Amino acid sequence: MTGPLPDAAFEHIRDHAWLRANNLFVAEGRHVATRLIQSPLFRTVALMVTPTAQVAMAEAIDAVDPHKRPEILVRTQAELDAITGFRLHQGCVALGKRPVMPVELPGATDDPIIALERVRDPDNVGSIIRSAAALGGAGLLLGPECADPFYRKAVRTSMGSVFTLPLGAAPEWPEALRRLKARGRVIVALTPDGRDVLSAARAAVGNRPAVLVLGSEGEGLTPEARALADFEANIPMASTADSLNVAVAAAVALYAWRTD
Repeated sequence: MTGPLPDAAFEHIRDHAWLRANNLFVAEGRHVATRLIQSPLFRTVALMVTPTAQVAMAEAIDAVDPHKRPEILVRTQAELDAITGFRLHQGCVALGKRPVMPVELPGATDDPIIALERVRDPDNVGSIIRSAAALGGAGLLLGPECADPFYRKAVRTSMGSVFTLPLGAAPEWPEALRRLKARGRVIVALTPDGRDVLSAARAAVGNRPAVLVLGSEGEGLTPEARALADFEANIPMASTADSLNVAVAAAVALYAWRTD
């Protein structure tokens, strides 16, 4: 979209198709919106706030280059709720310019890359982004059928880490894993029936850069992705459980890489 954004633009914040068609995404809440405003990599198009939220965010807003400062729409809490169609408890919602994600992760460090296959739940994708940013992940590579990391719930669950973690979208799958392997990365597939215990796989990988690959909870990893793995690692757990949520598994694996 070009030109000033009317209140009507914020009426579409629950319409993901409309947002994508207009190259926009939503950031809810003061913390997430502040991280968006402060990110040098993203453009904040508009910010709708209550007077209280405007005061709370004044320092972050004032720090933005005047030429890049977003349009500020100040509304009462009742007006904000009526426009967006739901209660915004922190009195703040922002619209950001959607980036074009690269098909690779150029310039990634030797820290582990997280690669996801068919992880369709935006809450899981957002949680994995947050964990990867907190635990030293080099970036997140999303295979086909993964949830959009700029879906409203994913952005919210990431707590704004989506604005700092390098992201890539890989339409050619599992060829993207094959290319990472050709460049010297060790492929570690996380799967409950993996033949290697996670800690043993971590020790065997040593200082070599790795890709930690996780699949959907219902379907797991495809045979094609598993065939590329140098290690198939499982996370040992108590006999009363047989698996972990994929976001939790990603955090455990990242922590293992960070501390060993």
